[in-house]
Amino acid sequence: MDVFLMRHGFAEDVGGKIKTDFDRPLTGEGVKLVQAEARGLKRLDIRFNVIMSSPLVRAKQTAEAVAEVLGHKKVVVCDGLAIPASTAELMQAFKPFQMDYSVLLVGHMPDVGRLAGFFMGVPRLAIPFKKGAICKIEVERIHPSPSGEIRWFMTPRQLKFIGES
Repeated sequence: MDVFLMRHGFAEDVGGKIKTDFDRPLTGEGVKLVQAEARGLKRLDIRFNVIMSSPLVRAKQTAEAVAEVLGHKKVVVCDGLAIPASTAELMQAFKPFQMDYSVLLVGHMPDVGRLAGFFMGVPRLAIPFKKGAICKIEVERIHPSPSGEIRWFMTPRQLKFIGES
């Protein structure tokens, strides 16, 4: 199974009409950058069987922007990707997935960094993700506990460059 982990794009700060962290939307530039990254994924011919997102607004908007560019019909909201992420809830959501699936998970720091370690079978490992960064982990086993290897990690700037070239 290929698990792609992505941190949400640049988001507005709490204040004014934005009352809580949960409700923070992407900035206009954040939306544009995520769309450019998605064009990079498309250029690399990366497709997903499932796109899952944290229920927080900025993560959902990130996942929806990627889905739109890639022509993916549906984003699944998973409470296991909320802050803090719950690996138990996430593994429940993974139960119906086949090992040949390609899954994009969109979430938040520090959780996406910890999930990278989790999917590699090194739960104490945490990889830092910039906003919009994405990595691919080739997961050899999901149950009873995940085991995989990171195949690549890209910054938003790298994916944007690929999408524009």
